[in-house]
Amino acid sequence: MSTFNFNGPVQGQSQVFGDHTTQHNTFHGAFQTASALHLADALVQELGPSAPPEASALRDELARAEQAGEQPDHGRVRAWLTTLAQGLGTGSGALALVEQIRQAVGG
Repeated sequence: MSTFNFNGPVQGQSQVFGDHTTQHNTFHGAFQTASALHLADALVQELGPSAPPEASALRDELARAEQAGEQPDHGRVRAWLTTLAQGLGTGSGALALVEQIRQAVGG
């Protein structure tokens, strides 16, 4: 049996399809807002005073969603992440944080 693990452990409910050599995970459950918010805070700190407005807007949207118990606006969050990723240097700590936030919000 082959095992494929991408970007860390898989959590939540999953359904296995096919011949059981490949696993397709379909998740039902809570969005990882707290994790994404923690990463967004770290991103704003990493960028410091030169942080673009998208970094603060991202953090604010994640904070609003967590406080309201809702999911954030995925379209806006993804747009901000794309804009931030385009402006950050390859291999930078800030870019790594953007990618981790992208994973926390589901891609």
